[in-house]
Formats: sequence, C-alpha cells, structure tokens
Amino acid sequence: MSFTLENWKTLIITTLNPANVDLFSDKNETIQIFIEQSNEEQEKVRNILIEGILERPKIVDKQQYVKLNQAMLIRLLDKLYSYKQKEGLDNKILYLYDTVVQHLENTLNFIEDFFSNYFDRNENVPASYLAICLKELCKQLQVVKKIVQPFPPFIHSLSDILVKNFNKFCNEKKTGASYNELIYQKDLMEQLLTDKTLATENSIRQVLFYFNYNDNDYIAYLYEKLSSLIESINSKNEKIAALRFEQKKFNQLPTKLNCSLSSSMPSLKEQINPWIEEEIKFLSIVDRAFVETNDAMSHEKGEVYVHVPFKGSEIYLLHKSFLDSGGAAGETYKSLFEKTGSHLINKNQKGFSTESLQKCSDKVDYEAKESIKRFLQKMIRNIDSY
Repeated sequence: MSFTLENWKTLIITTLNPANVDLFSDKNETIQIFIEQSNEEQEKVRNILIEGILERPKIVDKQQYVKLNQAMLIRLLDKLYSYKQKEGLDNKILYLYDTVVQHLENTLNFIEDFFSNYFDRNENVPASYLAICLKELCKQLQVVKKIVQPFPPFIHSLSDILVKNFNKFCNEKKTGASYNELIYQKDLMEQLLTDKTLATENSIRQVLFYFNYNDNDYIAYLYEKLSSLIESINSKNEKIAALRFEQKKFNQLPTKLNCSLSSSMPSLKEQINPWIEEEIKFLSIVDRAFVETNDAMSHEKGEVYVHVPFKGSEIYLLHKSFLDSGGAAGETYKSLFEKTGSHLINKNQKGFSTESLQKCSDKVDYEAKESIKRFLQKMIRNIDSY
C-alpha cells in the first residue's frame, strides 16, 4: 500500500501544528514555502490516485483504496479545522491553514467526482464543510417559516414537523454527520423551497414520499388524518372505499430509490399500508348491527364490554405504562387486569383473563410499542386542542 498522502500528513500533523514554535518565525517566507509544497502535493496526489485505481483490477480493492484515502483526507481536514479554533492565531497563519484546506478539499472533491462509484458516503463529512452546510440549513429554515406564515393551520402543522426535523439535525449533528445524512437534508430542503411546494398539503406530501420521510411525527400525522377521514363517514362500505382511495394515492406517489430519513425504520409506505389494511380488515369483519345487538344482550345479562382496537400485547402494554406512570395507585398488574380485562373486547376476542394478559408480556414487539405510542400521541394532541 503506497503512502499516497504521507507528505501531506507530515506537513499537517507535525509542521503546521500551532504548537510548533518554528511556524511563527519568518512568517512570510515560511508560509509561502508551505503553500507551494501543499499545491505541488495536490497535483501529485491526483496522479497517484489515478495510477492507484488503474493498478487495482478488482472492484473491492478499488473501493478499499478510495475509502482509505478519502478517510485520511477527511481526518487531515478535521485536524486543520481544530487548529483554526485555537485563539490568538496570526491572520497569516489562518491564511496558510485556509489555503491548505482548499487543496485538501479540491482533492476530496476530485475523488468524489471521478471515483464516485467507490466513494464512501457513510463516512462523516469534514467538520469545516459540515459547519458551513449547517449554517446554510439554518438560514433556509428561517425562509421556510416565513413562507408558511400566511398559510392555513394544517400547513403550519406540517411545517412544525419539518422544522423540528431540521432543528434536530442541525443541533445533534454539529459533531459529525455522514455524507448520506447531509445530502438527504440538503436535498429535502432544496425541494421544499422549490416553486410553491409549501403552499399545499398535496405538494408537500409528494416531496416527503419521494424522499421517504419516515419520521415518527409525520407518520402519526398521516394516521390522524386517515382516522379523522373515516370517523367523518357513517357507512362502513364508504369508510373502506375512502381508505382504499387514500391507499391508492399513497402507493402511486413516486419514491426515490435507496433513500430515507431513517435507515433503521421501515419506509413510509411500509408503515402506512399495514395500518390501512388493518383498519379495512376490522371494518370488514365487524358487523356494527351485531355489535350493538350483542351489547344490548350483554347489558341484560349484567355483562358490560368496552370495544377496543388493540391487540392483546397492546392492551397489556397500555395497562403496564398506565400503572408504572402512577395512574392507578395501590393497584398491581394482576388486580388491574382482573378489574378491566374481562370487560374488554376486540375483533378477535371477547374478554381477557388475567393469565392471558400476563402472557402477552412476551408478545410485546416493536409494532405493538409504535401502535400504543401513536395512540397516546393522538390523545395528547386532542387534549391540547380542547
């Protein structure tokens, strides 16, 4: 493995270190020498990189070669960025650092442009470049707030979700963000500020689905919109038709390949579609007339049931969180289950025994947790609106 960046590494790590007292003597002549050295290295490294790629016939070797040099360039850029934070540096020294930074950035851009297939976008961007981008994102965020100011309240609800995302990114990623993360936020912002995208909910939706904006707050917003839609319709068949129509609109929206806000979360469509299918399944199975008749008979027998849309694991989780948060002082899991479980009914089961609810603790999964979180978030928003 050739030491492609060895000269630059020695220059930056050793010679240009602010602690090097020799750096501060004979500034004009010394600085010019360092700048010329760095400029020559810039041209030399480009040629070495091209030769290095040509010498490696295997793709995996090319990827490894580019990845190592890319990582080293970023580390050197970060090192110079840290040098610039030192107080009391002479302007001529800062000029030297800025010039060498430009040479390094030119080389890094060269790698990204000419060897893009091997460029590692999971690598963190240089701190100096990240600082500039975050500053620009913050400025653009103020533009977003200004644009939506005269728009209807539902646009403000959407903009609040987006503003929260950008604020979170700008605050949490000050110490480091990958190329993929930064590119996503920059491209999303650019599209939101295009033409009149922020003027209508439909145009915003198109952008968010295209970028697979699988944010929990936005998904909860979509669930709430769908819930409000079917609650406003009386006929069971019309409810199902409305859900199918909304599902069709969602699924026909184009989505950018291999793109998402959170790579660890399912895509927007993968989260919306099961929710719609579950609602349609429930509406198809449950006959409202039968339920009302069954309620009347139950009351005559002294039985009282509350119909809930939750699975057993979700009922267990709701009880547990309620009890652990101090919602039923003096109760235990068992005593609370005994008082409530037998009076609950869902689409699959009429009444729950204490034992069956306790066994549901083993069935609590990610899906159950997200379902209860969305329900509680909706409750909070409703309370805020009262």
